Amino acid sequence: MRIAVLKETASGESRVAATPETVKKFIALGATVAVQPGAGEGASIADADYAAVGADVTTDAVKGAQIVLGVQGPYPKALSGAADGAWIVAGLDPFGQRARVDEYAKAGFEALAMEFMP
Repeated sequence: MRIAVLKETASGESRVAATPETVKKFIALGATVAVQPGAGEGASIADADYAAVGADVTTDAVKGAQIVLGVQGPYPKALSGAADGAWIVAGLDPFGQRARVDEYAKAGFEALAMEFMP
């Protein structure tokens, strides 16, 4: 299982979808984790911190990913290369960003809106 951690692109967004500690736990469960360079910058987490726990820090993080983690819903173009049926896991704002969620479905992705998770 390949998990991708995205660098957020929204203005003022300083959060990151996974910390090195979370990445370490995913890897311990048998996943491979790829992190886009600079993903943790806003949260004061260096790329080297992700690499130190075994993540692959790469611009191709999404390539082949079965799960894509974001804080905010990524633009569909940012998902190019993700595996067919990949899960997009983020705050998706499905009522305010319905067209974007529909694009995920059209591309064959599963969308998991974190704001609806208990």
